[in-house]
Amino acid sequence: MNYFNDIHFNIHQSFPESRGRIQHEPIYYSVQYNHAGRFYLKIGDGERFEAEGAWAFITHPGAVFHYGPLSPTRHHNFIGCSHGPRIARYIESGLMPIRDDAPLIRIADPERFLELMLRIISLLDNATPSSPPPRAVLGFEELLLMLHEHTPAKPPVPAFQREYFAALAETVRRHPERQWDFAKCAGERHLSPAHFRRLFKFMTGMPPRHFLILCRMRRAAELLLSTGRPSGEIAREIGIDNEFYFSRLFKSVYQIAPLEYRREYTGVPR
Repeated sequence: MNYFNDIHFNIHQSFPESRGRIQHEPIYYSVQYNHAGRFYLKIGDGERFEAEGAWAFITHPGAVFHYGPLSPTRHHNFIGCSHGPRIARYIESGLMPIRDDAPLIRIADPERFLELMLRIISLLDNATPSSPPPRAVLGFEELLLMLHEHTPAKPPVPAFQREYFAALAETVRRHPERQWDFAKCAGERHLSPAHFRRLFKFMTGMPPRHFLILCRMRRAAELLLSTGRPSGEIAREIGIDNEFYFSRLFKSVYQIAPLEYRREYTGVPR
């Protein structure tokens, strides 16, 4: 089937702790996604933009791009593809927004966007640039569609609160196995639980409990693919004592049971 072969994916990577400052004139079209941390972007001699958190932009041939971290590190992800008939259609239709005067696109659902991006990168890791998996192409088009989703209005969140919630989300992402008490976190910040949830959702795209579950399931997925350990042992490592409950949560996120997920993506029999 060659229906999806009119696009080549040449570069793709995820750097959770990127420190690199980049200046280049791209030869590919790329979706660049800053998931966490502060960063800057400047195109040619134009305005310098600075932002924090979940923002995307498109790099493309014909312009010099300067971008990099303003915090010690940032979570940087990108997927690049060369020009071809499908790319031309993306640009002509507006699906791939090329707007050098206003390049930054706020991502309304950061965790969903990151999850999709990492899934595409994983698919492309095992493929040649000229023959991408059909699901990678479909996923990339869904990624472009998400760039057009409505951006929620920004609530009045003081800078020190934004820094706190960004740091909290990153710590949860790194240590999902901890027994997190978000009501206690709210009390420590002198916030009501409801207001704490609103601010956390604004920063991450989802309430704290849902965010924790997603982080735990993502870690579980990594362990299922990188180790041969039993699912019950993996469940305990990510902070869940009940194996049945873990399996139910995993299936709600990935639409497949843990051991079936391992078999599907590694070929290891049950």
